[in-house]
Amino acid sequence: MNKILTRFSKGQLNLKNHLVMAPMTRSRATNNIPNDLMAEYYGQRNGAGLIITEGTAPMAEGLGYPRIPGSFSNEQTSGWKKVTAAVHAGGSKFFMQLMHTGRIGHTDNLPTGVKLTGASDIKAAGQIFTDTKGLQDHSQPVALTTSGVR
Repeated sequence: MNKILTRFSKGQLNLKNHLVMAPMTRSRATNNIPNDLMAEYYGQRNGAGLIITEGTAPMAEGLGYPRIPGSFSNEQTSGWKKVTAAVHAGGSKFFMQLMHTGRIGHTDNLPTGVKLTGASDIKAAGQIFTDTKGLQDHSQPVALTTSGVR
């Protein structure tokens, strides 16, 4: 039998095989909430031993791209539970990749009243897509401070 299809164990991690699905941003999380389409997508790939989610923002300020999922509200947690159930139904494990877009983003992709934050207040060159206005220059970020980290 091919080793890639055999069980893998290391410490507390026990996988049904050696296959790992790398993260790919799909931009399907309407209002940044994981949904049924995402549950279907990840569930269809539960032949892999381990699936790593697309980049998921741990805070609202990290949602610089349109329609990326978050993991900071009750609605998002409920959405991820559906997705996780679809993955676990096939016996796969599921790791969440946390991602903060930093200065690469636009305020139109953030919830109302949330500011784009980055390691500095230097505006990134280039443009990013928004659902509201199409391609736009990156927004001016606010420098994240130690007191701004929760």
